[in-house]
Amino acid sequence: MKDWRKLAAEAEQRHEKIPEKRKGPDLLLKAIKVLSFVAWLLMLVVILLVEKAKPEPETFFDRWMDLSTQQGWNLDLYHSAFLLMLSVMLLAFLGLVFNSVRRRRKTDSWRVNLILVFIMALVGSVHYLSLYKTLG
Repeated sequence: MKDWRKLAAEAEQRHEKIPEKRKGPDLLLKAIKVLSFVAWLLMLVVILLVEKAKPEPETFFDRWMDLSTQQGWNLDLYHSAFLLMLSVMLLAFLGLVFNSVRRRRKTDSWRVNLILVFIMALVGSVHYLSLYKTLG
């Protein structure tokens, strides 16, 4: 019976003999990169919209000078951010589907940035839906 180290070495040698057929990034890999970039760009817009939509805290100087601040959420901006989060989730999901089609070799890996942006959009959407009953 052969030693397990020899069997593992033989398996590695077989993989080294297989020539690399990929010449560079194919159309699917380029699509994954574009989807990832657009999803993160839209997520940045979502963050900015939510920042503008949230109520401003009243400070000492606002009370002292009788300045008015935004008391509640700007529901129009918050709803727009929610719709953008849904589109981010769709783009990230498509990117992950393309990535799963692309993952056939040992060297191929999952795109962590697509997973992160999907989770961020999912958490933001759940947050919106939980607050929608109290805000709207």
